[in-house]
Amino acid sequence: MHKFWSVLFVASPLLLGCRQAPTASTQIVIGTIDAGGTLDRVITGPATGVVGERLSLTVSTFGNACITAAGADVNVGGLEATVTPYDRAYQGACIDILKAYPRPVTVTFDQPGEATVRVVGRSFYQAGLVTVEHHLSISP
Repeated sequence: MHKFWSVLFVASPLLLGCRQAPTASTQIVIGTIDAGGTLDRVITGPATGVVGERLSLTVSTFGNACITAAGADVNVGGLEATVTPYDRAYQGACIDILKAYPRPVTVTFDQPGEATVRVVGRSFYQAGLVTVEHHLSISP
C-alpha cells in the first residue's frame, strides 16, 4: 500500500495537468486558433446587429492542459474589428488533449453596413499569424 501512495504522489502533477497557481514559469502568448480542424470553431456570434449595440461574441483558442484563457484585445475602426486572443501558457508536464478555451468579447459598431470581425492568432502548422473572419450586418 505504501508503494501505491508513493506512485500516486509522484504521478499527481501528471494527473492534474498544469492547473497549479501561476508562477514565474508561465507566460502570456497570443492564442492558437489553428490547431487542425478548429478554424470554424474560433468565433461565434450574431449575424446581425444595430448601430451602437454591444454585440457579444465568443472567441476560442485551442491547446493542451497547460493553457488557460487570458483575455483578448479588441480594436474597432469603422465596420472592422480585430480581436487578438491571449492565453496563459504554463510550463511543465501537461495532459496533451486538445481543448477549446473560450472567452467572451464585445464589439460595438458606430455605423450601418456589412461588418467584419477578424480574429488573429497562432497556428500549429505555419509560422506567423492566421486570421478567421465573422461577417455581420449592422442596421441603423
